[in-house]
Amino acid sequence: MRVCLVCQNIDCKSRGSEQLMKEFQKRVAARGLTDVEVKPYMCFGACQEGPNIVLYPEKNWYANVKVEDLDEITEHLAGGPHVQRLDTIDSSLKELIYQLLDTGIL
Repeated sequence: MRVCLVCQNIDCKSRGSEQLMKEFQKRVAARGLTDVEVKPYMCFGACQEGPNIVLYPEKNWYANVKVEDLDEITEHLAGGPHVQRLDTIDSSLKELIYQLLDTGIL
């Protein structure tokens, strides 16, 4: 199972992450991606870059995501290309979060 974690902290919520997550869930279902689950996540520590979506276990991080970006992200999940323009998070923060996800701490 692949998981798409959508940040739901107060900063990301103020930027529309609740609606973003609901719309993302609809698009994943409409595309028939039964191996993908879209779930809320408390915080990735990159509030200034939110809303953030982390694809796991692929370890792709998309920042400043808007509803209009979801088709490209869904296409990526279906085997399409990585959405490079949304990959703006510092690599050291990404590695820290990925390590925590790998260990099950987060």
